Amino acid sequence: LVSPARSRPRPPCPRPVPRLDLQYNRIRSLHPKAFERLERLEELYLGNNLLPALAPGTLSALAKLRILYVNANEIGRLSAASFSGLGSLVKLRLDGNELGSLGDSTFSGLPNLLYLHLESNRIRWLSRGAFTGLAKLRFLDLSGNQQSSLRHPDIFGPLRSLHTLLLASNSLRQLTGGLFQHLPNLAKLSLSDNRLSHLAPDAFRGLGSLKELRLEGNLLSHLPVTLLEPLDSLEALDLSRNALTALHPAAFSRLGRLREVSLRDNALATLPGELFASSLALYRLELEGNAWSCDCRLRGLKRWLAAWHSQGRLLTVFVQCRLPPALAGKYLDYLQDAQ
Repeated sequence: LVSPARSRPRPPCPRPVPRLDLQYNRIRSLHPKAFERLERLEELYLGNNLLPALAPGTLSALAKLRILYVNANEIGRLSAASFSGLGSLVKLRLDGNELGSLGDSTFSGLPNLLYLHLESNRIRWLSRGAFTGLAKLRFLDLSGNQQSSLRHPDIFGPLRSLHTLLLASNSLRQLTGGLFQHLPNLAKLSLSDNRLSHLAPDAFRGLGSLKELRLEGNLLSHLPVTLLEPLDSLEALDLSRNALTALHPAAFSRLGRLREVSLRDNALATLPGELFASSLALYRLELEGNAWSCDCRLRGLKRWLAAWHSQGRLLTVFVQCRLPPALAGKYLDYLQDAQ
């Protein structure tokens, strides 16, 4: 007799990632023991509720939690105890709350955090040790807050792994020299739509890895000649919507990898012809919206543009004359040198 083949036991199906979504429920409070039996939970979504706080210990049972959304609530204050027990957390969204300040060591219990969203709060003040313990953080969004200055030059010191820093749409009026010097891996920095009227020559010291710098929508009328020297990896620079009246011929001399530049909507009347001589990778240049004076001072720029276009290196650049009146409305590249 042939014994019937025994069926092989099937391997267990992989268990789904534990996930709990409580968004859009008008939740006003959390019971201290609400999550104590959910120790396997990896993702918790509490966004778009009415929570005024994260009480200490409420989340402490969630040792495996990797993603936490508490965005769009009414949270006005945080402490390190708010995140006790969350040592596995990778992403934290706190955007769209009522936070007015961040004290020392607020996130010190989150050593594995990679992404931190703090945009669209009311943050006016950051303690010197606000980001202590975030050595692995790669992304930090502080845009849309109410900071007029960053008083402590070492505030970003713990963030040595940071790749992206967004400070747009605050009320920043100045930057402390060397503010970013401890961010050797920073690749993107946005300071757009602030109130910066001048920058210290060493404002960007230490940013040798930076690839994208956004300064549009400020009040800058000039740039220190050495301001951009540390940025030898820079590929994209946006200076549009400022009040720039002139640029030094050597302002971009160290930017050999620059690919995109926007100078549109400033108060420029002329530019030195050698301004972009070192930027051999440049292919996009925006110059619209300036008060160009098409006289002999623009001859060098005109020749450089013609040479770059003839080699197929540059997309079309629009330089529309405003002065002299006889040339108003005409484009520089259509003018003869005699004009």
